[in-house]
Amino acid sequence: MKLKGIAVGLLLTLAGGVYAYEPVTVDFNVGGKRYEVTFEEAPKRAVTTSHFMTEMLLSLGLEDSMVGTSWADNEILPDLKEAYDRVPVLSERYPSKEVLYSVEPDFISGWHSSLDPKRLAGVEELMGNGINPYIISSLEGGATIERVYEDYMTLGRIFDIEERSQAVVADLKEAVDKAERTRGSRDRVRVFAYDSGREAPLVVAGGGLGNDIITKAGGENIFADLKGNYATASWESILDGDPEVILIVDYGSEAYEEKIDFLRKNEFTRELEAVKNNRFVVVSLAEISPGPRIAGVLEHMSKEFFEVR
Repeated sequence: MKLKGIAVGLLLTLAGGVYAYEPVTVDFNVGGKRYEVTFEEAPKRAVTTSHFMTEMLLSLGLEDSMVGTSWADNEILPDLKEAYDRVPVLSERYPSKEVLYSVEPDFISGWHSSLDPKRLAGVEELMGNGINPYIISSLEGGATIERVYEDYMTLGRIFDIEERSQAVVADLKEAVDKAERTRGSRDRVRVFAYDSGREAPLVVAGGGLGNDIITKAGGENIFADLKGNYATASWESILDGDPEVILIVDYGSEAYEEKIDFLRKNEFTRELEAVKNNRFVVVSLAEISPGPRIAGVLEHMSKEFFEVR
């Protein structure tokens, strides 16, 4: 996305003068338990444990307040690559506890699983070592793009850079408006969003951010009635949904070409008009996760969705 507002935000921040930091309290759920964390000062040594959180902080111009990144499952956005290269990569996946503590972080954020004591370190342990954890709300059930706006604004308050977060949110809102203009008064395009699965399909369901991105791009998720971010459906139900477009979520060890090839051969999907007419749209997992990629994927989806009409 074009972060055209960041430069203005930086100037406003620098011109703001000296003032007292206002404490910020956040709450989030990990492992079925609700935690409350209060930031008494802006973090200066942040570590990220997901691709989307790395890009969220970089899109806010916070590379100088970061001491490590991890779990990069895509190439970093070109606009953010120079800033990314200034931050140490601690690990391709989660760093060891020893590596994490060696960079003396005061903030950590990313996937929920990074706060599992069996994976990296638990919330209580981290806080006991002076590290404030944070999980953004748009990872939880019922997430929408509006929730991503709120997460950006919360990060702005935590890091004391509210003008920058306002600028990023303005760019995201502009992307949503553009997608709505692309659709205009046309009916929504029926979409089957395929994640993975051979015996039964794992699909983008109606309870998360992926569904809202599809909707705001002008699509109608044929599995919007299923709960959760993702859900297991049946192959027969795809026939009932009669999708006009098949959205392929590309990540992990199975290439998107393999997924498309499977759908071309599967007895339940090979006769779908979307398959026979090659109406596949490929997106990465990072693009339907929170963060600055939402702007680009909305434009990509809305353009591809309405080319079938």
